[in-house]
Amino acid sequence: MDLSRRDLMKKAGMVAAGAGFAGLSLSMANKAIGAEEAQQKVIHWKLQASYPVGTAVTMHAVEWAKHMEKLTNGRLKIDIFPPGAMCAVNDIVNYLQRGVFDCSLTYGGFYTGLIPESDLEIGLPQSWQSYDEIWDAMTNRGLGDVIREAYGEKNIMWYTGAADCFYHFNTNFPVTKLSDLKGKKIRALGIYGKYVQALGCSVVVVPGAEMYMAMKLGTIDGAIYGATGLMDVKLHEVVKYYTHPTAAQIAISLLINKDALKKLPDDLRNIVQEGSTYVLHDSSMKYITMCKASMAEAERLGSTKRTYLPEEELVKMRKLVAPLWDELAAKSPRMKKGVEILKKQMRDLHRPMG
Repeated sequence: MDLSRRDLMKKAGMVAAGAGFAGLSLSMANKAIGAEEAQQKVIHWKLQASYPVGTAVTMHAVEWAKHMEKLTNGRLKIDIFPPGAMCAVNDIVNYLQRGVFDCSLTYGGFYTGLIPESDLEIGLPQSWQSYDEIWDAMTNRGLGDVIREAYGEKNIMWYTGAADCFYHFNTNFPVTKLSDLKGKKIRALGIYGKYVQALGCSVVVVPGAEMYMAMKLGTIDGAIYGATGLMDVKLHEVVKYYTHPTAAQIAISLLINKDALKKLPDDLRNIVQEGSTYVLHDSSMKYITMCKASMAEAERLGSTKRTYLPEEELVKMRKLVAPLWDELAAKSPRMKKGVEILKKQMRDLHRPMG
């Protein structure tokens, strides 16, 4: 039977509509496949380390990279580069904020000239004596918000974790009273350089890699350094005494470029943002255990002995150090807020400054 012109046009329209629907469906399917492929794509981040792989500090980066890969089912892999691979340690913040690499595990004391608030994060002399005190200051008292805001202005997301729980004088002479330190040549960095000066020492700037020989040759009489270094870099061979209690429980920093975070798929970004804090809590406990084990092993070998400052000497020390805290507070309103948080915490812990 012959078809009318109207019937032919109707059928043609149906064919065209069917083709259009098929095209739309194919387009939607392709987009879905593309989205799925994007979700499954393996993303590689570059992490610039500040300390050699194998040291306690870089253990944080190794643990974080391992857990991020596991939590993302292998979709985010973090490649760790040794110190100096992409930039000098002192330049990490400048390069990171520009996105030359994606993240770094480092020590805030390197960047106090660029970010004054980094002095607050590392552990001021005669402040925290344990990791729970860091957590209390950062989480309960708002210090973390102060530091996070400062790094945020550099396009950087900041996280913290514990470093050495023993961070004090490594010396070739015993320290049981402050007068023992008078005139001694001590290697120290940043705020800790001013700390040893306040205690009557001479500050000597020696790169970490040269500290062993400086101690061995008598170029320095001691150094402010973490107890993990006793075994990490074999300082126990040249350090006869280690002073307790710690000048502070010190902290390290995980820094992430904010643009790198924004580029991640939503689910991966949430994992990194929410999971990093808890991974660092876990690695912090591991670090503290390593620090105590290093101190104990140096003692067991008979090469390094502990010495202790009594409470009356610590009271004197806090009075001598208090002006350093005030000097930091005078740098800016934000620094003043951070120092006041720490002072209040110390008063609450019955260790007032001054």
